[in-house]
Amino acid sequence: MPKLIAIIDDEPEMEFVYSLVLENALKGSELELKFFQDSRDFFEWFVSSDPDLILSDINMPFISGPELCHAIRLTGRSIPIYLVSGSDERDYQDILNEIDECRFLTKPLNTSRFQHLLALDLNLPLA
Repeated sequence: MPKLIAIIDDEPEMEFVYSLVLENALKGSELELKFFQDSRDFFEWFVSSDPDLILSDINMPFISGPELCHAIRLTGRSIPIYLVSGSDERDYQDILNEIDECRFLTKPLNTSRFQHLLALDLNLPLA
């Protein structure tokens, strides 16, 4: 059964970037990617879906990545969540300290670190 990864990013071109990075990072693994440009659409879908992992841009209109992470945690589900930003992690340290169990990644993604973390969180062999 494929692993379902939900990706939330308000920049449409990121769908291609994530598809390419994930395909290269997790070669041989069956993945299903579900891309959302609007965090509200994602959360509506999430309520009745069961993704294996969530990747979310940190700065988005409507519901930010940290707000989304907090809302997901309030549901009681322990899905791995990655918040991704082009800014340095130190810029978000106060916010990240308030959110449990969310990883932070910077763009551009360090492919080997990203591959290692995803393989661990999805219980997949390293490529």
